[in-house]
Amino acid sequence: MDKKKVLFFSKILLLTGDVICFCGTFLLAYYLRFYLQLVPLRHPVPPLMHYIHALPFIALIVALAFNYAGLYFLRAGRSRFDELTSVFAASAAAFGVMLAITFFLREISYSRVVMLYSMGLGIAAAFLWRLIFRVIYNTLNRRGYLTQGILIVGAGDISGNMIERINWHPEMGYKILGCVTDKVKKGKKFKDTAVLGKVKELDKIIKKIKPDEVFVGLPDYNRRDIADTILANEGVKFMIATDILGIITKNIDYGEINGIPVFTVKELPLNLRVNRVIKRTMDIIVSGGGLLILLPLFAAAAVLIKLSSPGPVFYRQDRVGRDNKIFRMYKFRSMKMDAEKATGPVWAKENDDRRTAIGTFLRKSSIDELPQLINVLKGDMSIVGPRPERPHFVEKFKNEIPRYIERHKVKAGITGWAAANGLRGNTSLEERIKYDLYYIENWSLWFDFKIIIKTALEMFHHKGAY
Repeated sequence: MDKKKVLFFSKILLLTGDVICFCGTFLLAYYLRFYLQLVPLRHPVPPLMHYIHALPFIALIVALAFNYAGLYFLRAGRSRFDELTSVFAASAAAFGVMLAITFFLREISYSRVVMLYSMGLGIAAAFLWRLIFRVIYNTLNRRGYLTQGILIVGAGDISGNMIERINWHPEMGYKILGCVTDKVKKGKKFKDTAVLGKVKELDKIIKKIKPDEVFVGLPDYNRRDIADTILANEGVKFMIATDILGIITKNIDYGEINGIPVFTVKELPLNLRVNRVIKRTMDIIVSGGGLLILLPLFAAAAVLIKLSSPGPVFYRQDRVGRDNKIFRMYKFRSMKMDAEKATGPVWAKENDDRRTAIGTFLRKSSIDELPQLINVLKGDMSIVGPRPERPHFVEKFKNEIPRYIERHKVKAGITGWAAANGLRGNTSLEERIKYDLYYIENWSLWFDFKIIIKTALEMFHHKGAY
């Protein structure tokens, strides 16, 4: 069967399962409310047909909400956590719309308790269904029914990055068929990918190997030739990457001025005062509440640190924050006194002998980072943001890593998108920067909550926490 048809039927199957989950749990909620009566009734039991008549509207609203949330954009690499949070958010939106509609209905009154039961049961059922669907989808993907053959055009940084990411993430469902470039001879390899010919032979190569998709990563090219090739291969999906002004990861808006198509760079979300006020309000609430709740843990950590080695409980260190301002960051001391006296500033490493007896546990569990709630309350840091670095390393990295200094456009955080994805300690700096920049350019309050929850769930599983 054609791959596009398999993908189409997979989406229909997924959507059908979602609709059945919510319609089924809506009827189950009716039974729980009016027959089990977990909450005492104040009014007579309404006719079941009133609730059955609502099912088509529930199916439509759920399908639209899930589609808007991107839950029918199939990709094998979506994490279970992302799946759950997206299902929860879309379901909450769908039931919010339903409640708003029922508010204006006068002929029929729908039970709010039924709605509440239905939402909770629906989320659980839909998530369970999606776990089952994931097994089906991954099986189809492994057997090649959904694998897309992709042809890479170009042998520069953009094409190289695409090849590396496809090789790193086979769950994306791509199989690289080859590379077309003028820079490397035919028969040789670029990034372990066979070169099939020159750019002028692209149309002939496409007709020969029949790729599903073509990725064009040329910094400059003959637009007429590429346009002719695209028009001559209507069954093939073309993706043309660009490195406009060297800002690949920026949020780009497409629009027009008097009929002329243009690209514009969006303003960073946290450049807007209202967003900064919202984020600061959340920081004050979370850090203030956190410090009160964690007082017993702070006291226990202080006692253990004092018993394990001589020296202060807290360790203060200069770090670089927003707009490159230096601030004093607090941590529970996890290393011996004067740990860097002989070496100067160095990163912690695995089995670091500078750690104290309790320090290993504090660092592994990230408890040593909790005093940074004081920095958040003071306004030096945020709960979520790029991890702050020491001035010595900032001076070193800003000249070595492209766009490194851009992470200082926002406040540093106790945790961040990079840290939540396991990129901390001695992990790739370049990869961490990409995650930090993605966060800065795509900030939202929901994104912050997602990172906080993800960090909490993975607190004791950080491989890079030395």
